[in-house]
Amino acid sequence: AQENMSEISVSASSGLTEDQLDRLAGLERLDALDRRDRRDACAAAEAAAVRLGRLDRLDSFDAEAQGRALLKRLVDECGQEHLVSGWPRDRAASADERRLQSQLLALHRSLAGGLDGYVCRARELLEASRLGRNPLDGYRPSLPVGETLDFGRGAFLKYEEEGLAAMRGAAFVLVAGGLGERLGASGIKLDLPAELATGTSFLALYAQHILALGAAAGSAACLPLVLMTSDDTHARTLASLEAGDYFGLDRRRVFLLRQQAVPCLADGGAALAVDPSDASRVLTKPNGHGEVHRLLHSSGLAAKLHGDGCTHLVFFQDTNGLVFNAVPAALGVSVRRGLALNFVSVRRRAGDASGALIELVRERGGGDGGGRVLANVEYNQLEPLLRAASAGASGDEPDPATGWSPYPGNCNQLVVALRPYVEVLAASGGVVPEFVNPKYSDASRSGFKKP
Repeated sequence: AQENMSEISVSASSGLTEDQLDRLAGLERLDALDRRDRRDACAAAEAAAVRLGRLDRLDSFDAEAQGRALLKRLVDECGQEHLVSGWPRDRAASADERRLQSQLLALHRSLAGGLDGYVCRARELLEASRLGRNPLDGYRPSLPVGETLDFGRGAFLKYEEEGLAAMRGAAFVLVAGGLGERLGASGIKLDLPAELATGTSFLALYAQHILALGAAAGSAACLPLVLMTSDDTHARTLASLEAGDYFGLDRRRVFLLRQQAVPCLADGGAALAVDPSDASRVLTKPNGHGEVHRLLHSSGLAAKLHGDGCTHLVFFQDTNGLVFNAVPAALGVSVRRGLALNFVSVRRRAGDASGALIELVRERGGGDGGGRVLANVEYNQLEPLLRAASAGASGDEPDPATGWSPYPGNCNQLVVALRPYVEVLAASGGVVPEFVNPKYSDASRSGFKKP
């Protein structure tokens, strides 16, 4: 106030009018109020920061408590004693032990039913697999009905023409969450050469096919491509796209969805696999291909594509260079017959380690489309199903007339009508029931070749 009066006195000696002096005094009062408001705002911000810090500490404490409780539950109720083997009792957890608890809690929060529910379901499925039980008890296998096409001839050409006419409404979904370990490669499978003459990668080849199909259909916009990646492949897939300038695709029409990791299992008892180089870390791997449906739903992308005018999704795998030869004809079959779901299949030798397409007929009540459902049955579940249906008399055996299995092989290429697909996703959340297909290390069917 003294400063303000001094300034006013100086101004008065400068010959200002009474009205000007009043206005200047009013401005000085506003400035003082503004300085006070700024001080109050700073004090409030500091107080809020203190409160947030306290909340963060409480959240951290709560997370630690939840992690300890989860680990105790896993040990006491789920047979995971090996996770704490060698830990001294009656002392505070070490930094490494807290790190394990934090990882377990993160996995628990990301899994439907939690980590303990995941372990319990896995134990039941693995025990049924060990005993060779029929996982599809209550269903009777029946031969599927479909179109048999010869490449480049007859009905194939007619369906191909119809499929190209409908191609403007297609979007493509590529499941690419795995590495090339089984093929002797350390990188992503999409970077592997599809052929040796030019060294074109699978990713570049698929982009060429999508561009060609869009051009043949007269589409003004690039056909959409969705890639499901994982923690193992996401960064490298994105780097390959960037390095190739998206191989001519419109980057605004390329969508990457990263799938979550799930814990690896070490044996038939569903013991969580511990990293051999880090006893405070559980090994994880990408979830299965079925995760793509949950991601398409939770991201809102399936609904967005439908809203943008897409009519069909074409699902395909990361290392099948010939698969696009069948895409137009398969889409034509779906359009002509009004199919909600269409599997592309190939002839299959009896006993092959590949999934088989079977029409399952429910024997004891239930729904599933009037008691019948077309499904892919994994090869480890096929034999128990067929033997149960024949009272143990026969399993997957060749048809004497053709020499091939009567059940065609699934090559993991699907054509899905988008409207009913979006409706099913809304009802189910995109969650696909789990199954197991362990690679046993010996005849006891208790140990695995790898987690």
